Amino acid sequence: YQRRVHGIFLLSIKYIQEMDLEAIINWILKNPTLYPGKHLNPAPRTTEAVKPLETVAQMMIIWRAMIEYVQEKLLNGKSVNIKGFGAFAYDIATDLPKIAIKSSTTANTVEEQREERKHVHKIRPVFVVDNKLKACLMRYPGKDELEKPKSQASVYQKGFNTIYCNPVPIAAAAFLGKDVVESSLNAIFNAVQDLTKHDKNMELRFGFANVRITHRDLQVTFKPGFGSSLNHKDFEYKMRQSDAQTAEHWKQTYSQKWAQSSLSKLMQKRPHSPLVKTLAEKTQALKIMSLDMASSGVLVPRATLKEKKAEDNPPAKAEAKQS
Repeated sequence: YQRRVHGIFLLSIKYIQEMDLEAIINWILKNPTLYPGKHLNPAPRTTEAVKPLETVAQMMIIWRAMIEYVQEKLLNGKSVNIKGFGAFAYDIATDLPKIAIKSSTTANTVEEQREERKHVHKIRPVFVVDNKLKACLMRYPGKDELEKPKSQASVYQKGFNTIYCNPVPIAAAAFLGKDVVESSLNAIFNAVQDLTKHDKNMELRFGFANVRITHRDLQVTFKPGFGSSLNHKDFEYKMRQSDAQTAEHWKQTYSQKWAQSSLSKLMQKRPHSPLVKTLAEKTQALKIMSLDMASSGVLVPRATLKEKKAEDNPPAKAEAKQS
């Protein structure tokens, strides 16, 4: 009995010691030979008004922008596949059409009743593990979250309206280059695979879901209100592409789409670019002036300095002549 209690105690300690995102980033920076790339050094920002960040803060901002990107796409009725990690998708179950029932006591209008009868899909958010990560999870049951024919082997065929995790809008939100974002995300998810092989416990928080890897097993917990928001009757209009007018798709510019995106509002306090640029130019001018003042100095021999000090101090003048 004592051995059993001791084993449970050790198991609980190992369960508590989970690595979060910051610990994973520190692991990447301590092993630069395993995860080479542009993420190892502070990268210049795409605008002069924003200064470069430290490596840890830089990768944390990229992760925050990626979470916002994935959540926005999911709420717009699209599944997102993250390379080397997995795909956040939907499992859709269709019910039989509902029959109209005449009732004089209902408070809903005829249009609202029709919308409720059209809502015949039950949507459940799921996480489909990538094959590379699944190979590292020895205790993962391997149950298919999406029941599709075996001929549809790709996740882009299994998931509903699946897209890949595009690094371009993530880079635009973080004011970084696309290559830096790709290098950072690849390093993080490659490190997750390596740490899983080393039997490390990890917890990745996405805001709308938590992915926990414990003893080479994976569990996903979605936010309680996230699943209920997907089963609202208005959410089906976002998933049905036939309802959207084609003219709106082609007439809407990229700047209008970016203004409507939540990624454009990720940095609430944006710096004033002209003011920051002017201050930077003044700082550079002061550096140049300090270099000119340092180079204008004249070298004076040590004996001449002693004579000048002696002239200012008469008692020391006699000592200087004797010497």
